[in-house]
Parts: sequence; structure tokens; C-alpha cells
Amino acid sequence: MSAFLRPPFAQSLSFAPRAMAQSQSANYHQGEDIRLHVVIRGVQGEPHLIVNDFLDGQWGEELLFPLSATEAQAPSVGVAFAADGILVTPPGGAPAPFRPARPVPASVVLRLGPDIALGESGVPALPAAPPVPEGDGTFDACGPLPGTGHRLLVLRLADATPEAALTAAPVPLRLGGSGASPVSLLAFDAGEGQLGLIAAVPESEMEATGVEILPPGLPPLRFSPPAGSRIAPRPLPEDLLARLRRHLAEARGAGKPELERLLQRAFTGRSTAGWLSSPVRIQVARVVPTEAGTLLQGSFSDPHQAVAALRLRHGDARFDLAWIDVPANDGQGFTARAPASAWTGEAWLEVELHSGETGTLSLPAPSWGLPALRGLLEGIGAIPAERLDQAFDAVLGAPLVALNRARLAQPMAVEERVFGAMPDAPRASLVIPLHGRLDLLTAQAALLSDLPGDEVILVLDDPPRREAAVPLVAALSRRFGLAARLLLPAEQRGFGPASNLGLERARGRVVVFLNADAFPESPGWLDRLVAALDDPSIGAAGARLLYPDGSLQHGGMVPEAAADRAGWVFPEHPGKGLRPPAAAPAPRDVPALTGACLAMRREVARRYGGFDPAYVIGDFEDADLCAKLARDGLRRVMADTAEVTHLERQSQGRFAAGQGRWNLTLLNAWTYNRRWHGG
Repeated sequence: MSAFLRPPFAQSLSFAPRAMAQSQSANYHQGEDIRLHVVIRGVQGEPHLIVNDFLDGQWGEELLFPLSATEAQAPSVGVAFAADGILVTPPGGAPAPFRPARPVPASVVLRLGPDIALGESGVPALPAAPPVPEGDGTFDACGPLPGTGHRLLVLRLADATPEAALTAAPVPLRLGGSGASPVSLLAFDAGEGQLGLIAAVPESEMEATGVEILPPGLPPLRFSPPAGSRIAPRPLPEDLLARLRRHLAEARGAGKPELERLLQRAFTGRSTAGWLSSPVRIQVARVVPTEAGTLLQGSFSDPHQAVAALRLRHGDARFDLAWIDVPANDGQGFTARAPASAWTGEAWLEVELHSGETGTLSLPAPSWGLPALRGLLEGIGAIPAERLDQAFDAVLGAPLVALNRARLAQPMAVEERVFGAMPDAPRASLVIPLHGRLDLLTAQAALLSDLPGDEVILVLDDPPRREAAVPLVAALSRRFGLAARLLLPAEQRGFGPASNLGLERARGRVVVFLNADAFPESPGWLDRLVAALDDPSIGAAGARLLYPDGSLQHGGMVPEAAADRAGWVFPEHPGKGLRPPAAAPAPRDVPALTGACLAMRREVARRYGGFDPAYVIGDFEDADLCAKLARDGLRRVMADTAEVTHLERQSQGRFAAGQGRWNLTLLNAWTYNRRWHGG
């Protein structure tokens, strides 16, 4: 609703729960300015009444009133435009003047959020003026600036005349009973003709019982604590520190650059971004440090484009952020990278506005490992094709690869179970990673049970399914006479590392990497793959993969640039989904082979280290291995007469679908393209 109002008037504003949840506000407009803005929203997770104004395109002075749980249930706020000033009465509190030095407008237009109810109330009396301080001014605060070795002094001088003598150069200052030391002072307008002074002095145990300034050529100036206090407040109130940051934009004095540096460095352990003059909202949901930089992910709202910079801060170090926008439920989401590796101690986010104000935001505890990797990939959302290069080159690529490398570098226990009588000198070792759907293993075990001269190595890359996998393999061994070794790693590592684990334990002359959803139904399929590898010029041989309906899934891969994916090269499958062509009678050369059914001589596979663990979870490691073989002059061939039915991605289980899975594919595509295709 909106209403035209002429002072004097007094009203009550009742905020419904939805008004607070949606940050609805009451705005008293004077032309293009907002003379009074009233809103109730969370600050550091606690409800607060926030009162400020918007004058000449800038958010200005702010009052902040914390609300108790009872007061926040159905808060009512009093607003009065009286002849001698604007008053705001918080729930359960006394009237507080707002901008007392500014004249009250002749008229205003009130605009209310839909869930704020308007009522009438009496005009309260203005609170009594503060008592005149003893000496020349008041010593309002003296608090530490953490991490700087300094404490901040805030003084108020009743007479603004000596400003030039106080701010042109350092002046001697005595704190409490200490000796005088030269200190740079900054001046700002404190209202009602008073001069505000800010100074940073070295930290000490001296109590803040008073300050004496000895300006050259002038009588000493003495400052006492606020009336009723023996010493100045310590530590600094959060609202005072935030307002001082705002005053710095207009402060005057030769020592301004140094004090700005100290204030930007200081972090109180609590967030002060909520005190900024512009309604900036930042939430950091995830912080992931890696050796290639730290990734931050969260949501960000800056309706007035007031933010000039965001930085990660740790002690004296400041790190600018490389940034990509991502979808978010609340405002605009982001994923950002700071060129900072793991740290000790506390770190925080620094928010700097174009006005020069700075605020700080505490960060959640860092996360690592596979949960962090999955959370980041799922939180990124859809990245437009035209931004893929920037997103992965500047922000995502190197840290995500480093995060994966760090988790794989951790030592891991591996248990081995043997079922049935294993051959003494197997011809081939079939390495089959298991993840997700264990129900597919029954059909596959039946088809593999007629290979008495070969060994089957099952690698459970899904530790939560251990209790189901062990009795299942035991039962299948008894039922089909299958001889198998079951490897039980303590952690999930992904397709490539799981296959490499099987390769380490393999004893056959030939190793066949086989997916758990691949079913070799054609007689002699393994004989043909092994025979192809008798030729020493061949580095790898692949089987023809068919869909269950008999159409072609894989007859060799060809790297092709994808115009809709930033021109990145992806391995494509010519003829996929079509009727298979006639099978070539002899091994047929192709550029690359899929890892779903890939045979190599064991010594060749081990020479190359199996699949490169730089590829995360699964994707592109087969194309990468084939590129290495091609680089070294080893052929990649299709054995068309070895046919295997492949369900395709049915063995991947969790994290196999959705935007997070596609972002994982893009990450691996980035690694592959930067390595092999000049990116």
C-alpha cells in the first residue's frame, strides 16, 4: 500500500512472519530519496530491526536493534515524524532519534510491504540530550583491531576549529597514564557541529581512562569516557566499527591510507557485512582449499551494484577472487576461486563497496574429499557454452583436479577375498569395478563362469555396499562355479583408480578392463581380444559393444570438436544407435577405444600406469590412454567379432545423472582438451 503523509504523525508498523522472511520494508519517500527505511531481517542468524535512509543515491546512516525471540514473534515498530525530529521505537525499547541534525520533511509518501500492517500511535517525546562531557570532548571507544597489533580510538570533540592542526601531521597523544607518542588522526563530521576523530595506537594493557592530545601551538585537548563510565568501551561495538568504516570514505587527514589499511585488515571474528550501507547479502555455503587455490560457493545479492570487490582474507594476505555466476534459489549464486592454498588459522571474506566501506563475512569450516567434490559440481549448475573456457581455466579446473589428486593421495586399506579355485597362471585377468547396481553381477557372473583359465578380479568401488557384495559374490561363486577375487578398498576412488587397483593385483598376460554392465555373450570373445594382442605393434584392443536391441554402441571412437561445447574435442562413436556394419575379419585400426571393454598386455598397461587418475570418477580416461598409445606409435584396434552387450552407464549408481554429473564430464573434458588439443 502507499499513503501521502504530512508531519507531525505517529504510526505503528506490525510485521507479519512472512514480511520478515521476505525482508519486506516500510519506506518513507521524499521525492527520489528514502528518508526512512524500516525492515526486520536476520543479521548473523539473529532477528534485527534495521533503520536507515537512502539519500542522493547512497544508503546512509543505520540504526540496528537486536530483537529477542519473543519480540521477533510479532514485532511492532513505532515511527514518528515530529516537529523536532524523526523517532523510531523498537519493540520493547525506548524511542531513538534518527538523523537528528536533518530537518523533518514537509511531506512523505509511505510505501509498505504487503504483509506489514499500519496502525496509529501517539508521538513520543524526544530523549534528553546527552550530558556535556568533562574536558574538551568524549572518549567514546577504545577497542582492538585483531591481527594488526593496534587498538582503535574513537573521540568526539565539541569544537571543530582545531581540525587542521590535528590532522595535517602526527600529533602527540597520551592514553591513560602512558607517555605521549605521535599518532595520525583522521577527522569526520560527527553531527551537531562536533568533530569526530579516529586514531590507531599500538596495542597495550593500558586502561582507557582518558586521552590527552598535545597539538603544536594549541592548548592540550582532554577527552573523558562517556558519562557514567570509568573507561571507554572495549572491545569496539560492532555497529560502531562498521560505521567508522563508512566514515572513512569522507574522513580527512594525512594518515588516512594507513588507517584504511589497518581497518581492512582487522577481523573481529564476526560478520560485519550486514552493517554496510547498501543491502548486500552474501552467504558462503562451501569453502574448499586445494593446492591450486581455494574454491568458495554460495549466493550473492547486490541490488544496487554497490560492491566494488570481494576478497578472501587470511591474516595480512589478501586474495582477489575469480568468479563465475551460477543459478541459486536465493539471489545470484556464485563459485569463486582465490589463489590461496590451505592455511592455518582463521580466514574470512572481505566485501568492499565503491564508497570505500568494507565489511567482513566469516566463512564456514573448510571441506575436503569426495563430498566436497560432489557438492561443488552439483552447486555449479549449468554453464553456458560460451563461458566454459573462462569457467574452467580461471575458476574450476585446476582446483577441482587438485582436490581429486589430494583425496587419491591419501593411504587406503584394501581387503581381498578369494572365492573358488583361482588358476595358477591365468591367461587373462578381467578387472571389473563395481559401483551402484550389484544386481547386474548375477547375469555377468553366469557369462564369465566358463573361463577356467582366466581370472576375474572384482573391485568394489562402493564401500557402503560391502555387506551386500561379499555374500553375493560368495553365492555366485557357489552357484556358477565362478572363481573370483573381490577387492574391498576402504574408500570410493572412481572408475580409473579402481581399475588400476585391479591392474596392480592382476597376474594374467592380458588385462581386460570390463564394465559391470557389459555382458559378453558371443562365444570366443575373449580369445579374439587376446589373439589381437599377440601383435606387438598393437597397444590396445576393444570389443564391439551393442545395445540390448542389437544396434551399435561402440565400434571405435573418433575425437571431434563440439561446436555447442566451446569447440572442445569429445570422443564420438560413429554409427552409434544404427545397425552394425559387417564385422571386419581382422583387427581394425581406430583412433580410440572405450574403457567399457578394453584389453591390453599387462606389461603395456602397467608401463602407462593404467588409467590416469587426473580424470575424476570416470570419463575421458580411456581417450587419454589411447592418446598416449598413439603418441608412442602403438595401434588401437577393434576386434569386431568380439561382441559384448553393454547397457551404458547402468553400473555407475549414485551421482550418475543430473547437472552435477555433466559438470564432472566437463571437468574431465577440460583436462583432456588442455592436455591433447592445444587448449
